Parts: sequence; C-alpha cells; structure tokens
Amino acid sequence: MREGTLRIGSAAVPYRYGADCLDALCEGIEALRPASAILALDEAARAHAEPLLKRLRRRMPVYPFVITPAEEHKRLSLVESLLDHAVANGADRTSVVLGMGGGLVGNVAGLAASLLYRGVRLVHLPTTPVAAFDAVLSLKQGANLGAGKNLCGTYLAPAMICCDLAWLATIPRPGLLTGITEMAKNVLAVVPDWEHAFEEALAQLPERPVDAFDTLFALGLAAKAPLLSADPHERHGALVFEYGHTVGHALESVFAGAMSHGEAVAWGMLVAAEVSAQLGRLDQADVARHYLLLSSLELPPAHTALGSVGREALAARLATDNKRGHIPCSPGSVPMVLLRRLGEPVEGPDGRPLIPVPLDVVFDAFEKVAATEVI
Repeated sequence: MREGTLRIGSAAVPYRYGADCLDALCEGIEALRPASAILALDEAARAHAEPLLKRLRRRMPVYPFVITPAEEHKRLSLVESLLDHAVANGADRTSVVLGMGGGLVGNVAGLAASLLYRGVRLVHLPTTPVAAFDAVLSLKQGANLGAGKNLCGTYLAPAMICCDLAWLATIPRPGLLTGITEMAKNVLAVVPDWEHAFEEALAQLPERPVDAFDTLFALGLAAKAPLLSADPHERHGALVFEYGHTVGHALESVFAGAMSHGEAVAWGMLVAAEVSAQLGRLDQADVARHYLLLSSLELPPAHTALGSVGREALAARLATDNKRGHIPCSPGSVPMVLLRRLGEPVEGPDGRPLIPVPLDVVFDAFEKVAATEVI
C-alpha cells in the first residue's frame, strides 16, 4: 500500500492507496475519532460501501446519503439536501463527511463539509480513476450553476484520502478510459517524460489493472504535488491543470451531462493543441502527439461526437468559463491554457499559464477537430 502525505500549500493531506486494503483504510478513518460519519455515496459504489459500512459501524454511527452522479444534479440544492441529512442525523463539529464515488460526489461532499458548521473534516474515498488520480488531489470543492460547470465552490483540505485500487477495476472499460483522460492531460501539459509509463499502464489495464492504477496514481502525484505545494488555490502555475478544460467544460454544458467529463476534456485538449498551433506556439509534431496519445482512449468518431455543436452554443458556454477574471479578456475572447511544447505552457504577461484567445480562433480549431478522421 502507498502511504504518504500530499502537501497542498500549508495543508498536509495523508493518503492511503493500495489493493484490497479496506482494513487499513478504515483504521485511518477511525483514527480521526469522529462522533459520527455522513457518507455521501455514489449510487454506483453501493457494493464497495457495504463492507466499509459494516466495519465502520462497529466504531461509530454512519449515515449514508445516496447520490446519482449526473451533472444536472451537481447543484447547491443537492448540497443543501446532504447538509439537512447530516443535521437530521445529529452530526456535530467532530463528525466527518465521507465522499465515496467519482469526482462529482467528491465535490459535493467537499462543499458540504466546508459549509457544515463552517467546516468539518472531509475524507475522500474515490472509486473512479478521474476521482482517484485527479479530482481529490486538490482543495477545490464545487457545484454547478445553471450557466455552467463549477461556477461556485470553496477550498477545503481533506483530512485524508483513501482508495482501494480494486474499486477502480469494476469501472466499465469506456468509463475507465475516459476517466484516465486527466492523466493524459498531465503527460501532455506537465510531465511529458511520463508518456511511456502512461502507455504501459494503458496496456496493463485488461490483465493487470491494479498495477496500471498504481502507475497512474504515481503519475497524478508527480504532476500535481510540486505545483499544488506552491499554488494550493490553483490560481497561478497550477492553472496548467485547466489545459483542455475551457472547451471541455463548455462541451459538458452543451450536452447537459450526456458527454462524460473525460471525453469532453479529451476533445478540449485537441482544440487547445490546434489553437496553440494556429497561434504559432506549438509545432505540428506535438499536435500529432496529442492525437496519437488520445486515440488510445477509444473516443467515438469526432464528427459523431461534435458535429451537432454550433458556434452559438459553444460561445454561450465559453462566455461563463470559470477562468474569466484571472487575466484581462475582451468580450470576443476567452482565457485558455496553451502549450509551446509538451510540458511547457505559454505564459501570459503576468507569468501565469493563461492567455486570451479570440473566439474565432477557438471556433476554427474546434471545427478542425470535429472534421478529423484521426480519432
């Protein structure tokens, strides 16, 4: 089992990752000595929760709250329902909120924990790759508004992150591959030296999934730990983790959750690469490496996935991108993370990896990606 500490600014977040390590994970939660636990539970993770509940209930009351992990449900009303559930079951300031499931459930649990009595302890129990290797390795907790994704939220350091890697092996292959997109992003935008390890992990998935997950977790830490240590609120250098998310989040909103986060970010990265090339920042060899790496995620044909998205629909969602305000940006442009080469983002005038991009350039790049037959 991997056991260590992730430093996010001044916060030291313990983590425990391993295969078939339920007892060790429960010991970590029990060591927090909570009066009770509120379990925000992804309905897809019910089977994983049963042995966890059986063990924890020997030591404390645990009150599950089941969540359907759909983007249209990731709203403040859901957070309020979780808070009402906690108070109705006697949660106090010593209680702990457990978030067991994918990134959506982790975000909702984290936002609830940050608000309950102005802050109680949070333990992440990720059961999907996108949660385990990316979403929970952060202070960001959030919810959606009608205008777009993750437009409200708070920052809260988890008291602990615990993951039994065997949980991840139960994810169906399409969800598994798109969930790994964030690790492809880390390779392309932050740690290109991990490209071979990433490809080996993908090859191991069918027969040796736990070994693959162990590598992918190490990749997530290698990319995120140095930047989060210096930039815990992800407002400066750590903005590089937004690579692909400008158009990616817009697509999630356009499709109202019908397109997965991983797939949306994959298309968003290809658009960002094409924009980088159009602006003379990224050479065609590195653009081609984007297509090659992302083709391993078995995405649907680009024209099928993106052909119905028009400029007006895309523009409406880009207008509420949550990076607006970081840098000056005219109404006819949107802030984006771009690359000058793999692992090297383009820096704006203030040194942050964010520059304004004219919408027409974004649309041209999007339409080029949508017409490609490579993916």
